[in-house]
Amino acid sequence: MHIPDGLMDPMVSAIGWIEFMVVIAVALLISGKKFKEKDLPRIAVLSAGIFVAQMLNFPIGGGTTGHLVGAALFAIMAGPVIAMVGMTVILVIQALMFGDGGITAFGLNATNMAIIAPLTGWGVYTLVKPFLAGLKTETKHGKMNLGTAIAIGVGAWASVFVSASACAAEMAVSYAISGGAYGIAATVSIPAMLGYHVIIAIGEAMITVAVAAYVLSVSPNAFRSISEKNVAVPGLKGIMSSKIAHATVAVLIVFALALPLYFMYSSEGADGLEKTMEDAGVDEGDAVLTSPFEYGETYFAALFAGILGFVATALVGLGLMNIFKIGRAAE
Repeated sequence: MHIPDGLMDPMVSAIGWIEFMVVIAVALLISGKKFKEKDLPRIAVLSAGIFVAQMLNFPIGGGTTGHLVGAALFAIMAGPVIAMVGMTVILVIQALMFGDGGITAFGLNATNMAIIAPLTGWGVYTLVKPFLAGLKTETKHGKMNLGTAIAIGVGAWASVFVSASACAAEMAVSYAISGGAYGIAATVSIPAMLGYHVIIAIGEAMITVAVAAYVLSVSPNAFRSISEKNVAVPGLKGIMSSKIAHATVAVLIVFALALPLYFMYSSEGADGLEKTMEDAGVDEGDAVLTSPFEYGETYFAALFAGILGFVATALVGLGLMNIFKIGRAAE
């Protein structure tokens, strides 16, 4: 769902930048109060894990693939405000280092995936969960009841579908105000994007519930586990602590084992937005910025890209969160 350069009308792209900058500025101010130093390494690793998870595609049929967005999982685990900051870091690394998503369209991409998606996922999960409180049947993992699992799945599904709907609307508006010079007509963009992503969102929901169930089974306090007592742990020491190190190794091992799926499906199918552009006969424009790295066309090249992106996302996320934590403390 990463919008490339040249697809959107400049006015729409500018509005996307303005909306994103205003919301993320507020999120950063609020998140500085919520960050506790002992939780920063965990949040940084969560951001990095979602980055590598987004590299892996899964098929939905008809030569189309999808990939995890992870915004709902992030928001449910860490809260919506922190999720917005973490998702922004992911998108920045993807755009600047790997050319995934255009620079001119970054405001729109961030609005869709770093603001709309986590807020929707968290909001729907929060609204639905109380109505399912009576479903106490435990999953096979024994740590998540059925009601919670359904609420997480519905929230994850909604996060993808609503953000895809926003993307479709943005393309339709771009087409309308530019007289067809930019974007994609509503008659194509809306049914195509919603049709593809209603299925992609099912994959998102299944993966999110599975990951959440596993995390709860091995670490019951992982979801928004911010204690009242603020135990200060230096950032580097926190990252190198046993649980964080184990989580990092686990994420990278899973990524390495799942990487063949990336080559099996990514070479054969386009994602939902790319497929919509194909349906409309729209080619991707030239990128404004030439990125220094790519996701790789061989196993070890892609593995290197994933590890590099993981490390970059974790370090940038940790640094940014520490900066705003320190800034709020100074105030």
